[in-house]
Amino acid sequence: MSTLSVPPLPPSPRDDAMQLHHAFKGLGCDTSAVINLLAHRDATQRAYVQQEYRTMYSEELSKRLASELHGNLEVLL
Repeated sequence: MSTLSVPPLPPSPRDDAMQLHHAFKGLGCDTSAVINLLAHRDATQRAYVQQEYRTMYSEELSKRLASELHGNLEVLL
């Protein structure tokens, strides 16, 4: 059975927030980019990304994810 691993030195929360914002741009959402980013961060790192996203874009990441994603993927993330 395989598991996802957290990179030893993940990018900064600011870089992650910018990548997520870029994934949300345009028509639709780059779901693979969102999954690849969030699936490789632990809970603490995701909390820092959420905080940085809120600071940079004056928007809650959880609300943006809910508006961009649908179905089982929305529930999962």
